[in-house]
Amino acid sequence: MAKRKNLKEILVLLRDFSQLMVQLGYAAIMEDSIELAKEALRIKSHIRDLDYDLRKEALIVARLSKYSKGDIPQIANILQIGVAIKEMSDGVDDLIDIAIREVGVHPVIQMAFTRKEMRTTRFEVEPNSKIDDKTLQDLDIDPAGECRVIAVRRKSEWFLDPRPSMKIREGDVLIVEGRHESINKVRACVEGKNKETKK
Repeated sequence: MAKRKNLKEILVLLRDFSQLMVQLGYAAIMEDSIELAKEALRIKSHIRDLDYDLRKEALIVARLSKYSKGDIPQIANILQIGVAIKEMSDGVDDLIDIAIREVGVHPVIQMAFTRKEMRTTRFEVEPNSKIDDKTLQDLDIDPAGECRVIAVRRKSEWFLDPRPSMKIREGDVLIVEGRHESINKVRACVEGKNKETKK
């Protein structure tokens, strides 16, 4: 049974997930990636669950406070945060829709995007990859710190800002932020060693 989260923990998670969702929605356009758009949608679904937890926990707090008049405005403010984050997640739909339409990225966007820019992208760890069953620290693709794994999705479970000691498994989805050269190094690590070449 999952440990019950308190209001502070829920609010921190809502903040972190909403930031990641917006980042992925924007990256889906810049990278012209349906897969990034789908990850943003998965996070939106997770935010919906957290918003429900927030409202439920706020009602429990209200009940325990014996309906103190002083507590009611504060609890109302907490609920308003949930409403604001939900509106933000609904707004990301417009960004995601651009990527899902599959009309391609306008050349102006491609011209504005240079190899020096920080990118956000997604990789799925393939069978027989170099990183399978190793830690993020073992990845060691960017000693200068210009590339980092900002999130890992394992099936439906998310790990935000994962620790270097986290072990990566086949099928894990890595959300990576970095520069062009470092992103290519990550790609080489997650691809399977025995990948078939097309004839």
